[in-house]
Amino acid sequence: MWIAVSVALALLCAGLTVKIVLMKRAMRQIAADFGARMHDESDTSVGSPDRDRDLCLLVDVLNRELHTMRATERTCGKSMAELNRAVANLSHDLRTPLTAIRGYLTLLAEAEDPAEREQYRKVLAERTDVLQQLAEELLQYSVIVSENSSGETESLSLNTMLAESIAGAYPMLSERGITPEVSLPKDHVMRRANKTELSRMFSNLLTNAVRYSDGDLSVTLAENGDVTFANTASGLDPVLAGQLFERFFTVQTGTRGVGLGLSIVRTLAERMGGSAEAAYAEGRLAVTVHFPKESDPENANI
Repeated sequence: MWIAVSVALALLCAGLTVKIVLMKRAMRQIAADFGARMHDESDTSVGSPDRDRDLCLLVDVLNRELHTMRATERTCGKSMAELNRAVANLSHDLRTPLTAIRGYLTLLAEAEDPAEREQYRKVLAERTDVLQQLAEELLQYSVIVSENSSGETESLSLNTMLAESIAGAYPMLSERGITPEVSLPKDHVMRRANKTELSRMFSNLLTNAVRYSDGDLSVTLAENGDVTFANTASGLDPVLAGQLFERFFTVQTGTRGVGLGLSIVRTLAERMGGSAEAAYAEGRLAVTVHFPKESDPENANI
């Protein structure tokens, strides 16, 4: 009996020894495979050289972490490329008005004719406005992305806010000779939002429409909360229109800005639970922002 027990224990120890040796070999292979995958740019996963349940679980965890790390690296790479492009664009956008300001300051100092001096003064004021808009756009974006949520909200009429924004943009529209066609529903479309942020969204949408418009603009508010800014934009195409919401994206036909206006609109819309998108067809650009209807009965249409 004792002989049988001894043999059984010997066989068990031998089996465990073999199992341990195989597991150690498998773990060394997993470690080497994981190290190799850490330094390549492929999406290849770490393989499991052993069918052991715990080793397979370990490999699954390592692969999940590996895929997460690769996704983060791609995101960081994309962000870095955007940052580099933004720095280049900002350098150009800042250098152009600054160079003009320096040149016209020299001309203004040398000019004696009052009419000529007034002309130079107007040009300087225009270039200064460009710099101010660039600074404000950057400040808006930095404030928005640094906040985790919107500020204090209240029940607001999209009809009223939209009408006030269009009225406030009258000088900008008039300068381009644009008379907007505005279509608002009879009943007020109420939504809970932050008043300052909603006003900023409409202002950015109007600025974008004026920037790319060939001279027309239609603004429509639907009963479901969709606000659409549409205009003829011969300088765009479907591909460019699809990139308008990207950070720091600008089109050569644009006269001002660093490409953050519509990115701000989308960020705020999504923060409200809504969405923003652009479409281009038959030479017309249409930017639509959807404001979802909340469950609060106080904010139902009145």
